[in-house]
Parts: sequence; structure tokens; C-alpha cells
Amino acid sequence: MPHGQWLQVPIGDLGRVVTGATPRSAWDGAWGDDVDFITPRDQRAGYRTATARRRLSAGGAARLAGRLLPAGTTCVTCIGETIGKTSLTSQPAVTNQQINSVVPDQQVVRAPFLYYLLTVCGPRLAQAASGSAARIVNKRQFERFPVPVPPLAEQDRIAGILGALDDKVAANGATSATALDLADALLDQAMAAGQARSCRVGDLVSLRYGRALPAVARAPGSVPVYGSGGIVGSHDRALVTGPGIVVGRKGAAGTVHWSQRDFWPIDTVFYVVPAVTGVPLEFLFLTLRRMGLPSLRGDSAVPGLARSSLATSVIRVPPLSALRDLAQAAGGLLSLRAALAIESAQLISMRAALLPGLFPAG
Repeated sequence: MPHGQWLQVPIGDLGRVVTGATPRSAWDGAWGDDVDFITPRDQRAGYRTATARRRLSAGGAARLAGRLLPAGTTCVTCIGETIGKTSLTSQPAVTNQQINSVVPDQQVVRAPFLYYLLTVCGPRLAQAASGSAARIVNKRQFERFPVPVPPLAEQDRIAGILGALDDKVAANGATSATALDLADALLDQAMAAGQARSCRVGDLVSLRYGRALPAVARAPGSVPVYGSGGIVGSHDRALVTGPGIVVGRKGAAGTVHWSQRDFWPIDTVFYVVPAVTGVPLEFLFLTLRRMGLPSLRGDSAVPGLARSSLATSVIRVPPLSALRDLAQAAGGLLSLRAALAIESAQLISMRAALLPGLFPAG
């Protein structure tokens, strides 16, 4: 498509560049529940909004007032193996020092367009990184990095096209969260239905390793491929018959996902195989999510979830009649969430395919 009137502009000319910071250990009460604290780990490829795992207190945010970002700021990872990963703040936030952020000058660049612009430029930014032990794009390099910028009307057009897809992904996420809240309420109801017994997880299920399936080896198909962060692609055949449960083993270790359909779990995850009858997968999924599995991760350079740690963990199991009621009532909610996850993955793939064509090459 033609790209008339696009100009090469340094990122620093598009707004105020802010490098994040982490609260000092000596600051008592810096952490709380008031302001998102975003790290590269909270940014998910293909998702517009980062999901902060930690939050600052009002006092902690006040001590980092110079780093506080308003809603509509684009955050870009500039240190490590995921340089170029982006997210857009939906509310005030602070990032850690691995992220450079751009608070847009609205007279020069629209906030939604800037997010898509820096997303499409992410791979080129990663190529500009220096260093061997720790790859980095420092603030000065980041500010000088040239990017193509069109007139505001063209920015609005491009952001409108791509934003419609991301708006649907966000709506799916909100619906999915509501469905999960309802399913959790049903689990509470089941646990209160009668005397529960204690069991080790390993007495109820077998944890099997997934199998590697690199993106280049995947054939076009509708079978979801699961990594520790959720659906990472699709394939033409399944490894496991659904419905099933996937537990992150490496990377986002301890995350728990539900697949309504047949699926392929890759080698960074476990998948769950019931070892006894009468304990429904719906109960196991909801219970595993509540166990705080990320806290069981090891302390190695690449934290992972040990199968033995999970297998020896103890859970409470309600009476069989309550389990049957739970499975019936929660099954539809989990099926809805799975369908929404697949739809969102398709929308993200569509956006990724559209993105390069809307920007000039190079």
C-alpha cells in the first residue's frame, strides 16, 4: 500500500521517554495495591495490556513520582532476551528499569498508533541492542532510534483497524475473567457442601511431560498448541485428547490452563492425566489454580516447577455428590473460556499478519 508523507522521526521526538525503576529494599511499605508495577514478564506478546503481578502502594508510587506513567503510555522492553516487547498502559503505572516508556506528545503522535508503531519496530530495535552478556538498548539509543510516522489522520486510520481486533481480545478477556469468578464461586459452594478429605495431588493425577513442537514444525490446523503462557499457536493434530489441564513447567511456571478441545502441550508444560475415577477435571483445574503453584518454582537461573513438588502437595476434596454438581455447573463456564481463548489467539494472529502491511518496510 502507498505510504505518502511518512517521515523518519527519532522516538525521543514523539514524547517524553521514561526509564523505569524498582523500589529500593530499604523503602518500607513500597508495595501495596494501588499502582501497577510492570516488568517484561508482565508483557505478553500479542496482548495490548500488560497484567501486573505486583503493585505499589500509594506511598511507593509517590517516591517514584518521576517515573509514574499515565494511561496511554507505550512501554518497551529494552534489556534482555525479549527486547522490543511492548504494552500500552490502561491506567497509571510504574515499570522496572528494563523498560523504556514513551508518554506521547498528542500533537505529534496518537497514543494507540504509537503502541502499534513500536510493536512493529520491535524486531528492528532488538537488532540494534548492544552487549554480549546482557543485551541492552539504553535510553539514549532508544530516544535516537528512528521510526516512520505518518500524518495524524493516517495514524487514526491504522490504529482504528488494529484497535478493533485488540478491543475484541480485551472484551473476551473480561468475559473470561467473569466466567472464572463464577466457577470459583461454584468451587467454594462444593467445598462447603460436606466434609472434605485430604489427598496428595499425586494420588489423584499423573503429571505428564509435553512434547516439543517448534513453530516451524507446525502444520496449518485448528488444534491449539499450549505453552506455559497459554495458547502459542495451532497444529493439524493433537497429542492429548481434551478436555484437559495444562500446567506451566518452565518460563511462566505454575500457570494453569484448561483446554476444552484436543490439544498439543509443548515441552515447557505438564499435562494432567486423572489417576482415579470420580474426581472431575473441572474440580482439579479450579483447585490447582488456587494452590499458588508459582511459589513452588525452583531458584535456578530458569525457574521451573518440579513434578515432585506438585505431586506431594495436599489438597482438600469434597464429597462425590458435590463434585458431580460442580462438574456439571462449571463445565459450561470453562468451555466458554476455552472458546474465547481460541478466538483471541486467532484475532492476535490476524493482527500480527496485518501489522507489517500497514507500515512502510525497513
